[in-house]
Amino acid sequence: MGGISRAALVSRAARGGALVALSSAGAGALAASAGAATRASGPISDADLALARLAVGAELLAVDFYGQAIDSNLFRGDQLKTLKRILFNEQEHLTAVSGILTGAGQVPSTADDLDIGYPQGSFATPASIARLGVTLETAFVGIAIGAAAAYTPVDLRQAFASIAASEAEHLAFLSGLATGRPVGISFPVALDPAAAADALAPYLS
Repeated sequence: MGGISRAALVSRAARGGALVALSSAGAGALAASAGAATRASGPISDADLALARLAVGAELLAVDFYGQAIDSNLFRGDQLKTLKRILFNEQEHLTAVSGILTGAGQVPSTADDLDIGYPQGSFATPASIARLGVTLETAFVGIAIGAAAAYTPVDLRQAFASIAASEAEHLAFLSGLATGRPVGISFPVALDPAAAADALAPYLS
């Protein structure tokens, strides 16, 4: 599949059926990884599904980034172990948010559906990897916070709040590598779908 623009990201996220009920299997998949309730507390809307599609795109990008960071062979010891643990987190997040769509009878995107690219030299040094990671994780935190605020079912808001907390841990680790300052701003910024698409588009087109 070819690359996708910001407009395509937004339109792809917006596509979906009418209001549907999230199946217990889909809700359970999200709950298992995010520590939320075991069922969605209500119906899930087109807007909710659009958020799920954006979240899937973000998690696919996260899995790819951390896989490439590990494969760069530039990290050793505890740093490498932490990157592998973060990759595991992102894989669980991906399974969880994909479950929202499969539970609604839709097919989530996979890595084969997206063209992922990075600026030249992004994986040349540990510092360049860490700087890119800070940029990406800032977006991932914002996407999760935005979803936590916007979802219709309360338990899915709670699940994305858990994902946001996990992504914030990742951001702290990478910020520590990039700047020596693992603790950042007091109020990370939430991203709405349009802002989320802006944040993802440079790496998915």
